[in-house]
Amino acid sequence: PTTMSDMTPTEREQWLRDHGVQIESSADRRKAESALSGTDRPPSIIEQVQSLSLSSSNAAGESGVKFVYLPHDTSKPIQTVCLPSRLVEALGPAGDIIPTYVKSFFADGRSIDEKIFKDQAAKQNLLGGDMEKFAANAKKKQLGTVSEDEPAPAKEEEKKTTLSSSSLMNATAGGSVETFPLVRPSKTNKNEGVYIYLDEVGMLKHLSLNTRASQLAQQCGYHPAPNFYGDVFVGRVSSKPMLHNIDIESGDIMDTTKEWIVRAPHENVLWQQAINEATGRSGETQPNHAGTEGVAAEATGNDGCSYSWLQNEEEVELTVPLIGDGDEAVKKRLIKVSFLPQKVVVKYNSECKVEVELYSNIDVDGCTWTLDKRNLVITCEKARDGEIWPRLELRG
Repeated sequence: PTTMSDMTPTEREQWLRDHGVQIESSADRRKAESALSGTDRPPSIIEQVQSLSLSSSNAAGESGVKFVYLPHDTSKPIQTVCLPSRLVEALGPAGDIIPTYVKSFFADGRSIDEKIFKDQAAKQNLLGGDMEKFAANAKKKQLGTVSEDEPAPAKEEEKKTTLSSSSLMNATAGGSVETFPLVRPSKTNKNEGVYIYLDEVGMLKHLSLNTRASQLAQQCGYHPAPNFYGDVFVGRVSSKPMLHNIDIESGDIMDTTKEWIVRAPHENVLWQQAINEATGRSGETQPNHAGTEGVAAEATGNDGCSYSWLQNEEEVELTVPLIGDGDEAVKKRLIKVSFLPQKVVVKYNSECKVEVELYSNIDVDGCTWTLDKRNLVITCEKARDGEIWPRLELRG
């Protein structure tokens, strides 16, 4: 079979477009900025969402391609919004225009958590993306010295890209959109794909977990379900005759019997097989979240000694050594454990071993501890089921 290395640049670009990959130039972005800032501009996505909160019904009054607003707050309804026809006419008809349109929604001015940023930079991962590549692109945009269509000099490519949280915040101040494929276009699904559009740095901003978006991804065959942070949007595209947006409404994602949801797990397997065949390599997997998949994460206690922790969607478990290997047996009467809504304190013989302010709340009534030889094993129920924490502590 033909692989990407055998294709000409034009053939490779067409293959990617046929498989739902958005390819955009700096000229496209300049055109979009002009269309969104003109005197006769269409209503912004922020204005549409605000009108939803006022009317508690789906947005109306503007014709165009329908897509879906999915708030993180489960008390708020999932509603249909609109990609204005005027914007589609100005920028299209080719291409996925939703990322350009919703970008301003994510320009919320929130600060970035320095500790989470460093953790993610170390993993070279940003919700499935390449942190180093993201840093390089953001730095180019910030400095304005290299055109996005122009390859960087070879010597620059050899240098390791560094990016501080402050410069990342500057680079994403106008909004930064991550596109997550629930199902990609293929011949077996009428060349139609469905995507989630989210704040690319939502986790770094400490936005709330969007459990409904995670559940939707799980229904589409992603196990374990990925985490999405903050409000998101869901849109649909067709890759034939060229990539363009098509309608999807709130009912299309709320009704789990819809054909596209039922077929999505199988479609995603087929798509990965096609990618593996075209690239000649196995599919890459994302790093697991800290403390998941039965792999303990390490932390440091108040006395400088290490302890470990695990988590799943319902619980977090801490294992704290109370004495050294050569010490005499642990005395149960000397153990004192305090559970607070967002803190756990462990003392042994009046010495504070661990005092950790947790990333999120726990259910104090659902917390217990047991003794395993020299180790204290603490189990805490999470206050919000289905939440995977990016780390144990609220702050570094």
